Amino acid sequence: MALVHHDPRDGILITKIGQAEITVRPEPPASTGAAPVVLLRVDAPMLDSLAAAYLDPDEARALARSLLWAADQLRPASPWRMPPRP
Repeated sequence: MALVHHDPRDGILITKIGQAEITVRPEPPASTGAAPVVLLRVDAPMLDSLAAAYLDPDEARALARSLLWAADQLRPASPWRMPPRP
């Protein structure tokens, strides 16, 4: 997976797997009174598909915990402690 863009100051992550591109970035509120969200976008041109999810902060954190847990099952970040299951 090739990291295309990551800047901690703006919170944007763009990565490519083959021709597919995954984007994660914070989005400002869409309208007055609306809450900001995290955009998760997967563009797979080979499959002619585009998917996007707008996650509230709690959903984004839950997804991050699940991804971290799955990654640690494959390659633990530390040999001393496995993270609790989300």
